[in-house]
Amino acid sequence: VRGSSIRALDVPLVVRNGSGPVDMVCAYEIDEDENGLVIKWFHEAYQIYQWIPPIPPQDIGIIEGLAEYPAENLQDPYSRSVIRLRTVTTDMTGEYTCAISTFQDEASNTTKMILNYFLQVPESDMTVRTYPFNRTHVNLTCVVTGARPRPSLKLYVEGVESNDRESSVDWYKGSPRVSLDVVVEDTLDPAVIECEMWIPETEYKRRERIVYYPSSNRSNVTSDFALNGNL
Repeated sequence: VRGSSIRALDVPLVVRNGSGPVDMVCAYEIDEDENGLVIKWFHEAYQIYQWIPPIPPQDIGIIEGLAEYPAENLQDPYSRSVIRLRTVTTDMTGEYTCAISTFQDEASNTTKMILNYFLQVPESDMTVRTYPFNRTHVNLTCVVTGARPRPSLKLYVEGVESNDRESSVDWYKGSPRVSLDVVVEDTLDPAVIECEMWIPETEYKRRERIVYYPSSNRSNVTSDFALNGNL
């Protein structure tokens, strides 16, 4: 007995905030002898859509008033459900679940969509600093302000990763501020200090670097900016 199953759940992983239209597609299989089909979509734990063919789909919650259902997307109720969003907003970030049920069986599948705040409004600031920790060690600090979702950070000394702790987050003038502090042994020669920022599950990256001069306690600042992973 095969029963009901979800064949594919096609939701774009990364979407620019304010863009559209965006299609979310749930493809499924229903046995010929099954009846009473109901298709539901959920955002996180909240239902946002219900379709009981031949009644037209109903949308609620975060997609209410933002979804449309062209006739061509309603032609195959027993094989796929398509939600076309005219525009996407930041509160649509998160996990989406498509669930199908009949009187005889049920199935579901879950995936994630991330709305890229920062592609429309980049992080407002990214800095790398050094200052003495004691006579033999120096503190390296990387701070990123305004990036959402929360970025991950890594610090490098002459190309070698120097992370020994997790980043921390606080708020500065209404914006999230993520910091990474690492204590390393001081050097006798100038050294290139780099901080890499990236947003998990996206291709967005940025690097900032300084040249650290231990004897004069000066740093020359340069930066590399990369979008879509091209450093």
